Formats: sequence, structure tokens, C-alpha cells
Amino acid sequence: MIPHSSAIFDFDVALSYAGEDRAYVQQIADRLQERNVRIFYDEYAQADLWGSDLYVLLDEVYRKRARFVMAFVSRHYVSKPWTQHERQSAQARALTEAGAYFLPVRLDDSELPGLRPTMAYVDARHTSIERLIDLIEQKLSTAPGVTDPQPVVLRVPRTPDQQRELLAHRPVAWEYLLYAGVLWQHREALESKWRDHELQYARRTRQHLADVAAAKFLGDVMNDMAATSRAVTKVLDRRAQELAFGLPGEPGDPARIEHLGARLIGVYEEVLDLAATMRGTGVSDRMVPVLEAAAQLADQPLREIRLFIDQLVEECDRLPERLASDEAVTLTLTLELTIDDQALKTYEQEMRRAERNLGK
Repeated sequence: MIPHSSAIFDFDVALSYAGEDRAYVQQIADRLQERNVRIFYDEYAQADLWGSDLYVLLDEVYRKRARFVMAFVSRHYVSKPWTQHERQSAQARALTEAGAYFLPVRLDDSELPGLRPTMAYVDARHTSIERLIDLIEQKLSTAPGVTDPQPVVLRVPRTPDQQRELLAHRPVAWEYLLYAGVLWQHREALESKWRDHELQYARRTRQHLADVAAAKFLGDVMNDMAATSRAVTKVLDRRAQELAFGLPGEPGDPARIEHLGARLIGVYEEVLDLAATMRGTGVSDRMVPVLEAAAQLADQPLREIRLFIDQLVEECDRLPERLASDEAVTLTLTLELTIDDQALKTYEQEMRRAERNLGK
């Protein structure tokens, strides 16, 4: 197969590497994405790889679907069966190519079986990442064939790698996809705390309070709980949103968007921690019911934050299709933290009982 100028490929470059060399290759992948080079990189293609026959799919990618294959040669690379499979597929294509197709990048002095010692390498030990990216772009500018212009459909990023891919492409409405992804990922990192809260479980704080001190402690914690609602208002107010997402027609600021998402999740975590603190503090049997009732006041605000995130992710995941159909899209989601009436009634009853026991 000798590609001509009208040949269409899915990728400009397919990256072949050993997992031990991922940290370096990740930098290459990120830079290529930033320059709008279409790449096959397994971290960016997890959805496509999931459930596929990898032996067949990878053979297709490295033998047919890319304009070039870039192999990162190291002692790890030459010893892995999957990189051997990728290399053999690429070399099968190279046998029928009129020009260079297999582009080796040397990470150490390991010899790659099947390649002549006279083949030119780029030595990553003496070549900067930016210089390597420039060389790739030079290759692409003179190579036959074109890459399929069909854009990658990106949704809410569930992993840091998907988030990097989103920021590299920045499709229409990427700001909202990023915000939803930050909220989703940060919430996932706190799922252990949420499950503990559902179980009404908390590790002991090793703090033991007499009844009077426990009552004062409870008042302080309840003040902190009330402050979380004000914090939500601040991170969702119009000025904060404009600073992060930009004014109409202006691009957003990814650092501010990530910060805004992290601050909202910070409120979520604070409510979890306040409830756990009340459950984990040592108090007399007389005060246990009131602290437990106070901890249960956190249930509804936590569920409201979780529902807000779930609805935002669901709406944002639908954005690519809605925008592609030229639908006028307006996202309107509100978050207001409230207290369940029955939980509040129970807390007030337990509080009155505790006050009677304290002689107030």
C-alpha cells in the first residue's frame, strides 16, 4: 500500500511505547494535542479500546489508520509483547511505503529487532520535546495523505487524561464540560467519606467533652454548617462565574474554572467533615442523641450537592449533539442548600431535651 495525496487516515501519528516510559510520552502527547495533531494515544482512546479485540484493533491502527507511527525505543519497549505487536504491524506497513513511515525515538541504547542499524533515529536524550514536536510537524507537512477532519466528540472528562484531551481540543462549550468534569472527579475522590456518612459512621476524634463543653462545641459546629450555605452562594455568584467562564463571546479561564469547581467540592467535603466530627467526638450518653440529630442535618445539603453535580454532568454530556444540531442551548441549574424539616424538628427536640438535662 503506497498512500497518495488523497488517502485519508484517522490519525496523523500513532504513538507506540512501553508503560514504563509513559511519563515522557505523555508530554509528547499533550504537546501534539496542543498543536492540533491528531494522535492515537491509548490514554486518550480508552472508550474506543474498551471491550475491543485489542490484537485486531491495534494492528489496524499501526498498520493502516495513521500517517506515521512514532515508536519510543527503550529496554522496556523491546521486551514487551504488545509493543512487539505494534512494531510488527507498523513494519509491515513500512515495507510497502515509498517514504519513511516508522519513526523511532531513542530513549536509551537498546537495539530494536527488525530494524537496520543504519536507520536514522531521533535521540530523546539530546533532543528537546519542543524540537521533537517541530520535527513531527515538518514530517506531516510534506507527507502524502490527509487526516480525517471529523472532529473528536468530547464529553465530560471523568479522568485527568480525558481532561487534558478536552483542554487540548477545546471544542465549543468546553468550559462547561471542564467544570462538570472537575466536580465529578473531585466528588469521586470523596466517595469513601460519603459512604461513611451514609452508614452514620465516623472515626473517633479522641476528643472527649463534658456536657457543657459539648453544648458549646455543638453551637460552634452548627455555625460552621450555616456558613457553608454562604460559601455556596459565593462560588456560584455571577461575578465568580464570569471570571471563570468569560463574558459572552469570550473564552473561559481553565485555571479559574478548575478553582471554582474545587471550591464547591470543598463545601461538600466540609459538610461531610462537620457531620463526621459530631459523630466522632466523645460525649456523654445524654448528648449522643443531639449530636447525631445535628449530624443528620447534613444529609439533605449533601444530597442536593450530589444531585446538582449529577444533573450538570448529564446536561453537559448531551451538549455535543445538541450543539451539532444547531439547537439553541441554555443551561440553567441552581443549587440552594436546605435543611429537611423533619430532621430539623428532631434536632430541636433533642436539643431541648439536652438543655433540660443541663438544667437550662
